[in-house]
Amino acid sequence: MCSIMIQLHSIKELHSFIDIINEYPGSYEIARGSYAVNAKSLMTLLSLDLSKPFKLIISSENADEVLNKIQPFILHE
Repeated sequence: MCSIMIQLHSIKELHSFIDIINEYPGSYEIARGSYAVNAKSLMTLLSLDLSKPFKLIISSENADEVLNKIQPFILHE
């Protein structure tokens, strides 16, 4: 399991992000504070405030490959 901070700046990026993680088995959650939702659910993610970054929690054997593919959305500090 790993977690990273990501930022989605538009609905187009949201769709791209979901398309990528839906290619891989595993559990993907978006967390902000004590609130966590399924990151594979378009309807759930549409309810989020996209102006703020959030934590992606990945529980998958393919985590390294997923991280490589979602690189444009990862916040680098």
